[in-house]
Amino acid sequence: MTRLWLVRLGKNGEYEAATLQDNMLRIGFGLSEDISHLKDREALIAKMAELFPNDKPNRHRNFAAQINQFINVAETGDLVVTPFKTTGTIAIGRLSGPYATGPDGEPTRPVQWLKTDLPRDSFKQDLLYSFGAFMTVCEISRNDALRRIQAVLETGQDPGDGAMPSSTKSPVANDESTEAADQPINLVLLARDQIERRIASVFTGHDFTRLVAAILEAHGYQSRVSPPGADGGADIVAGSGPLGLASPSVVVQVKSGNIVVDDPTLQSLRGNVAELKADHGLIVSWGGFKSSVRTRTNLRSLQIRFWGRRELIDNLLTVYDRLPEDIRAELPLRRTWTLVLDDDGEVDV
Repeated sequence: MTRLWLVRLGKNGEYEAATLQDNMLRIGFGLSEDISHLKDREALIAKMAELFPNDKPNRHRNFAAQINQFINVAETGDLVVTPFKTTGTIAIGRLSGPYATGPDGEPTRPVQWLKTDLPRDSFKQDLLYSFGAFMTVCEISRNDALRRIQAVLETGQDPGDGAMPSSTKSPVANDESTEAADQPINLVLLARDQIERRIASVFTGHDFTRLVAAILEAHGYQSRVSPPGADGGADIVAGSGPLGLASPSVVVQVKSGNIVVDDPTLQSLRGNVAELKADHGLIVSWGGFKSSVRTRTNLRSLQIRFWGRRELIDNLLTVYDRLPEDIRAELPLRRTWTLVLDDDGEVDV
């Protein structure tokens, strides 16, 4: 029977680019050798104790459980959900082979990617809770998750099942459990999900352009926003100085809703940057960017920048206190202090 697994690609997404390039899932856990002979959790606990003699036994068991799921329990044909930290999107793949040792000794599994750029709002909140578990590897089985992931692959949207996880879970991981819903939740990630949903519902169409302009102005720019309608490829023109006439200057193209930026949009912005003699160009796209555009990000990083949802929210949070009152009234946020947990659900000290 097909099962569904959550697999993260590094604490900070360090394995994501390589995994997309060679279709090999990677996990770390300090392993740098072939462990194919370790066939169960008990053998892996002993290995963790050997590698990390100063760590607590609970961590040895926790790490061993996750590694065992990855190399021994998950089967070829099972589905995998991977939240990408570098892009803020979610990928779905299918395991296409058994465990193998990676070039640096890390555990790997071959994967066939089925979707790599799903926005987080493709999924209902209960599944996002599971995706936010503080685990590198764990199973997602509750709330009819497998059927719903299969539906997302077919339709692009989660049909949901009406269930919501309990909000009273203890923030201490149970190392005997490998179900995502039983793990501590990344509250920061879930807060960003709520912010995303609020922006998507309130700042639509030209109001999204207004939000982008407010963020730029809070960063110190003076901006001129084109009225609704045809804009010739320049939704916002912003410059420095009291009149907005000094360098650096930037031409901004804004895409709201589900519009995915393609190569012609990028070329249009480049033309406007040249025509207006601006220093930089910025494309802000709530719906994301086609892969052909994303591959050019590094090549054009000195002239043109790309803001997806993650970059927009990062910049919004940086300047939130300096945003106009009407923007803050439509997007009311408050800082909340919470205990910092690491990727295995323990206090990060």
